[in-house]
Amino acid sequence: MKVKDIMSTDPTVVPISGTFLNLMEMLGRIRFHVIFVVDQDEKLAGVVTETDLLKVLMPKYLNTGDVLFSIMDEDYFDKRCHECKDLSITEIMSKPIMEATAKEDDTVIKVAAALLNKKIHAVPVLRDGKVVGIVSRLLLLRYMTKIIKKK
Repeated sequence: MKVKDIMSTDPTVVPISGTFLNLMEMLGRIRFHVIFVVDQDEKLAGVVTETDLLKVLMPKYLNTGDVLFSIMDEDYFDKRCHECKDLSITEIMSKPIMEATAKEDDTVIKVAAALLNKKIHAVPVLRDGKVVGIVSRLLLLRYMTKIIKKK
């Protein structure tokens, strides 16, 4: 089976010129927990995950067992949201891992290996560097379910 047979053709993309606020406004519309960032030529420039968005809001020096949480202002998170609203997407996004991208004619097993080996939830499907689709773990699992139900 090929990637083109299981991919979704409506990945969420945002221009590289956007801001943290633009990303947050898109959250209600995304289906795959990832937003692909494209440059002015509509080519993949980066990836923003839900984790990336949360990292923007959290101080880098804190961890879950840190005693500093007890002395932080309870409105810290709210204030940080306002402070970050104009932050550039380029300051938030991760560079795409090119080994974790797919082409429409790649095999499903290649994508499954990328998802597992890179510990990611979705890969962009590229045609000439442009994002034309997405394959997520959920889409892959749905495909597997279809295979199991077939005789």
